[in-house]
Amino acid sequence: MSMHKSKICFIGTGAWASALATVVSKNNHQVSMYGINELEISDINKGKNTKYFGSKLFNNPENIKATNDLSEALKDADVVVLAVPSQSIRSILKKLQEELKTKKVDLINVVKGIDEDSELLFSELIIKKFRRNVKNFATLIGPSFAVEVFENLLTMINVIGIDVNYLAKVTRIFSNDTFRLVINEEEKGSELFAALKNVLAIGLGMINFFLPSKNTHAAVLSIGVKEIYQVYKKVYPNSKDSIGYELAGIGDIFLTCSSSKSRNYSFGYKISEYGLKAALEKESKTIEGYYTAKILSKIIEKHELITPFLKSIIDVLFNKKNPYKVLDFIEEYN
Repeated sequence: MSMHKSKICFIGTGAWASALATVVSKNNHQVSMYGINELEISDINKGKNTKYFGSKLFNNPENIKATNDLSEALKDADVVVLAVPSQSIRSILKKLQEELKTKKVDLINVVKGIDEDSELLFSELIIKKFRRNVKNFATLIGPSFAVEVFENLLTMINVIGIDVNYLAKVTRIFSNDTFRLVINEEEKGSELFAALKNVLAIGLGMINFFLPSKNTHAAVLSIGVKEIYQVYKKVYPNSKDSIGYELAGIGDIFLTCSSSKSRNYSFGYKISEYGLKAALEKESKTIEGYYTAKILSKIIEKHELITPFLKSIIDVLFNKKNPYKVLDFIEEYN
């Protein structure tokens, strides 16, 4: 029996939106993409997104149409995927509300991290601001570089949420021989892990510039994961102990904290190479870990947590600590 083909509307035309669009297009679903960058829109309608993936074509590019008309993008959509930069989330939710009015949609969120203003996970913020328009909700999260997804290299990530039937539906839309979704109902824990690992990645990047030792990397990665787990259990004391073993846990941490393809890791490297001010100026993309670190600092203080490595990274980012001293806590670590 052939699977029902859906129309999937992506809000966003960036790297991650395009990578996920090529996944569902491979499964022969129809894809609409809403964006504001005319060059990206024009490019996508020619079958590629040169800015992020060079001359490589989408899977079945005839299935994909990009537009700057939100109404057109949403027309007849079975599922809406939120794939915009985190700083744009509030404004795009407002636009969607104006367009949808009282209509409810099946929603998938791929915006990761913690909102700086409300200190809510982005999934919590979306539900809070957009509740009247949400029929079903899920978040995609896990170890994935957009470029590798676009190149059809085997990728496995979690789909998280509270309605297992909807999670199964999302899995059917996305999964194929090179992209697999694995259901995980531990929603908030997975997202917190995903957010905090970006702070850790900045620290690992800093260290790798002046001390590119695998032994050191392994040791401080272990310390960092232990500290993230400590924060997670304090914030969500009733959550499962197994969360760290999920794709959105150790898989995401390993990928983000060990590769120059990771924005947060590269940002940390640049801090040691050029200094914090210059590193910030060189970044055109959102560095999630930088903003998450501000919120993490408040969490550590509020709960009186002892997390020397995470605290040291925060001190480099906001308290003028020299990045070369980020490991000074080691002398007293036991």
